Amino acid sequence: MKNIKNFILFACLMGVLSCQPNNPNEILTSERAIISYFIDGIQIGPAEINRTPNESDFTIFVIDGMDLTSVTPVIEVSYGATIYPASGEAVDLSSGTFTYQVTSETGSVRDWVLTVESFDNKLQGKWKVGKPMEFHYFIGEGESWGWEGVKDVEWTLPGAGAATDNELEFMTVGVDEVGNLYGTGSYTSGTDGQFETFVLEAACLGPDLDYAPYYGRMPQGEFDWVLNLANNTIVLTQDGVTDTTLPIEWEDTEDYSIFQLAFEPQAYELGWQDCNYNELELNFGKKVWYTIVREGTELPDEEEEEDKDPVIPEYSPISLNGDWGIEDIGFWPGGDAGICDDYDNILRFSNESFDTSTGILSGDFQYLAGADGILTNGNGTDWVVFPESGTFELKILQNPDNTDSREFWTMKFIATDGTELEVPNAVEGSGADNFTLKFNGGFAGSDQEAHWYKFARNFVGTKPCDGETPVDPEPDPDGIFPEGTWTAREGVLLNNYYWNSDEDQGHQRYGDSQAADNDVITFSEVVQNDQVYTGKITVNYGADGTFDVGEYTIKSGTFTYTVTGEEWGAPVGNMVINTEEGGTITYSKTNLWNSKGDFDFQLKFNVDGVGEVYYRITDK
Repeated sequence: MKNIKNFILFACLMGVLSCQPNNPNEILTSERAIISYFIDGIQIGPAEINRTPNESDFTIFVIDGMDLTSVTPVIEVSYGATIYPASGEAVDLSSGTFTYQVTSETGSVRDWVLTVESFDNKLQGKWKVGKPMEFHYFIGEGESWGWEGVKDVEWTLPGAGAATDNELEFMTVGVDEVGNLYGTGSYTSGTDGQFETFVLEAACLGPDLDYAPYYGRMPQGEFDWVLNLANNTIVLTQDGVTDTTLPIEWEDTEDYSIFQLAFEPQAYELGWQDCNYNELELNFGKKVWYTIVREGTELPDEEEEEDKDPVIPEYSPISLNGDWGIEDIGFWPGGDAGICDDYDNILRFSNESFDTSTGILSGDFQYLAGADGILTNGNGTDWVVFPESGTFELKILQNPDNTDSREFWTMKFIATDGTELEVPNAVEGSGADNFTLKFNGGFAGSDQEAHWYKFARNFVGTKPCDGETPVDPEPDPDGIFPEGTWTAREGVLLNNYYWNSDEDQGHQRYGDSQAADNDVITFSEVVQNDQVYTGKITVNYGADGTFDVGEYTIKSGTFTYTVTGEEWGAPVGNMVINTEEGGTITYSKTNLWNSKGDFDFQLKFNVDGVGEVYYRITDK
């Protein structure tokens, strides 16, 4: 009996040892999975592998009609496992299914069932551009003064409207070495026979500016394409040169009948051009897109989309009939631009009517001089922006009851001699009692910067620019630079730029600066040598002392002011004070205004973490 027990124990021990690897440090695995499966030139994208405790199958996608009788896939399996048929061995997949056997290191076997499916290329076929191109702009992103919106490109670039009926076709040819579809295609003009253009006339950067490199990315005519399934983008090439890579954004995922070809215009490299708001929005476009619709499919009812496209109302907007006076005249840059004599002028509207089919309010107008009988400003520069009489057209592009949409109104003045003055996207305000017309320069095409007139109903303006004729803001050859005693607008204020403050409430007091409000600054013995002024500076801090801003606290001593350029129409330079204590204070980009406005001089400096700060002072 003892011998039988020993024999059984020996047999069990040998059985255990027979399952051990030859290398005692090696651990065998029972993993028997397919990791990846790819057939070069046949398969589209990676295989979709499904493995659960009870299932082991995978699916590949191919172009319908391809020859699958002898294909050689590259297969990756679990570490130490083997597969039959082996990777690189030809197999027949023409039946649509095939079973592989994967054996682990421990000898366990698992069947893997392959299913071959035809790839549904949702881009295959004919399409059309379904509606006007749109773009999203954002100016001053992250700033309290910024603004953004979505507009049709053709509002500013009328030639872009030709894209709306254009046709697009994609034809599949095959699969490349990484599983991406490729083929040929065409982009052709529609019934109007025209492709879109992107030329802005009378642009800030020249007489005409072509935005096509930024807003027009579709190759005209025939092209080749590659559909990257990994990131859902399509690469369009023409004559072997890559034109563009466009992300595909599907709008309708039920039948895949509508998608967008979207891209970043990158026109920001054109810079900040402030003579035209529309041009500024183009330069700061973040995204522009074509809306593509499958042939035979119609877009959803546009009325269901809120705040997308202009809405022409079926009722008359507010009436402009009557007299409107000038409440304010703004100018960027340069303050009031010296348009002193215009403040008492009257803009009179009459005989108006409204066309519900076009959304245009029209009638007669007269632009009348006020009590002084003058329509030009006091320094002789011609700033008449209105014809004296004629007809007007106010085009309503959005609901007139929505004051936020008023910036999209367009006003046209047609003089009695037939000349026209059009102010695009220039009407703001409630409309019932006030509105603002924004212009670009004194005449159409002039080099002047943007300005605006704010009109109020039944108002007579009385602001005469202090009754003085503004002087030329160049350094005066007789040395009028700030000699004499100076105070501040409200004491010597120390303020933030408004775009660095947390609240958009104009310029804000910097810190607890009230102690500086009663300071008096005197400039004496001023001498001018070309663009350099020198002299003495004396500071009286008053009984309460002074607000301490460290190295920038203004002190008595001698000063040197060097004109380095111009900013907002006035000299700008560097102010250096050599203090009585032997120190030096430097204020950069210090401005001098001689227009006798709210303030005449400001000393600028920078505070870490805050930005530009300055003393504002006046000799009034």
